[in-house]
Amino acid sequence: MPMTPRNLRSLDSGLLTTVRTNLRTFGDRAFSVAAPTLWNALPAEIRNIPTLDAFKRALKSHLFAKAFGP
Repeated sequence: MPMTPRNLRSLDSGLLTTVRTNLRTFGDRAFSVAAPTLWNALPAEIRNIPTLDAFKRALKSHLFAKAFGP
């Protein structure tokens, strides 16, 4: 019997799926692993910003606050 797709609550959160890797040294550095990991680490408020300019401003503020404190 074929499985029917189910809607998950995580589908609405905007998270990307990450690929599991066997190699910690090279596998985790691949773009296909690193990019979704970084995207999922962003706060939901930043991920859901609709315009590119507003997203870049919020991302810059978030990264500065993370690097240099509140």
